[in-house]
Amino acid sequence: MTSPRERDIEGYLLAQCRAHGFLCLKFVSPARGGVPDRIVIAPRGTVFVEVKRPGGQLRKLQHLTHAKLRRHGAEVHVVDNKPSVDAFIAHLLESPSDQQRAAPCPTDT
Repeated sequence: MTSPRERDIEGYLLAQCRAHGFLCLKFVSPARGGVPDRIVIAPRGTVFVEVKRPGGQLRKLQHLTHAKLRRHGAEVHVVDNKPSVDAFIAHLLESPSDQQRAAPCPTDT
């Protein structure tokens, strides 16, 4: 069996978002590189998600863009396998009071 590719992880993310009633939009910004692949809109908020192949690394421009988004108050997550997608979904399902007590989401980079 071959290892999953980025599109497999992205497909799993999309399926999990749909299963939980979240809106998962493809994000493309022609004038700006390094933006995350997806915007997920869930009851607890709107977040950006970068999808990588298993073990894939962010490019320098992605690191810089994600940092800029975070400086402006955005939440950005990186997922690269099914367990990281599952952890991300669990993070979105937490109540705000749970999030105040919890450690940072493991998908944050």
